Amino acid sequence: MTRLMGLDVVMWPDRSWPRLRAEWQLAEQWGVDRGWLWDHLVLGGRPVWHDAWAVLAAAAASTTRIGLGTMVTSPNFRHPVTASKQALALHAVSDGRFVLGVGAGGPGRDSDALGDGPWSAAERAERFREWVELADELLSTPSVTRTGRWFSAHDVAVGGRRPRAVQLALAATGPRGATLVAAHADFWITQDLAGTSGTAEDAVRRQVMRLEEERERSRAPLRSLTKIVVLGQGSERPLDSVESWRDCWGRYQALGIDTIALLWPRGPSAQSQLDVVEQAAADVTRDPTRAAEPDGRDTREARISPPPARGCHRAG
Repeated sequence: MTRLMGLDVVMWPDRSWPRLRAEWQLAEQWGVDRGWLWDHLVLGGRPVWHDAWAVLAAAAASTTRIGLGTMVTSPNFRHPVTASKQALALHAVSDGRFVLGVGAGGPGRDSDALGDGPWSAAERAERFREWVELADELLSTPSVTRTGRWFSAHDVAVGGRRPRAVQLALAATGPRGATLVAAHADFWITQDLAGTSGTAEDAVRRQVMRLEEERERSRAPLRSLTKIVVLGQGSERPLDSVESWRDCWGRYQALGIDTIALLWPRGPSAQSQLDVVEQAAADVTRDPTRAAEPDGRDTREARISPPPARGCHRAG
């Protein structure tokens, strides 16, 4: 039996709301499973860059089926107490379609904005661990008091309960990140970035193997984990053509990836790339009007198999 596979998109908060709303509604119309939104203070010097959480709330109110999530919230300028409160609000507004995506964050304008950085790679990893652990506790527990080196909460009640209502997606590809994923995540996010040797595909293969080994070693109860790869941010070019998308689809599914997330098109080739996204949604499901469960979990039954992988088109 062919393993199920999903299609997500990564959206942008860089236009007027009526134009962004139309993009979200089009993605939903095509049957895309989930739309993720970049959570940065600014990106690439764009003159318009709206707050991710505000746009996600508006998108949730303007759609009925498509899932929504942050790609990704980080400790650089978000605190787990306020982010957990916002996450529960978005969970309610979206009728359970919101996923809280979290990553360690990197150096740059986001990390420098509040005047607390810069942090070393080890410090960023430790901040990430503290952030995730505290957020999970806040979302799962009626009242939380916890003191950490980086993040603390004192008698905080944001509305958490068990089982945790808000699903967590962690962008974590190293050994310490794999431990966090095994203990806390419902979704795991990686992208098409090559490591010190080999291709992006090689890097993702190693990450998947490391993740599965850690999940086997973990003493935490094993939960369902959806593995997502974002393509187009690094070396892969899935939107160059329908053939390129299908090559990527087959090859990354063979690695054990459950969902491919494509960047929503921008730039001079946007129209031709939108045609590829539309075809990708048609490829992944026979019924693009199928409604996902309100909690965002995939219940898709009718899928078609990807073609045999022939080597995905890459950036030269």
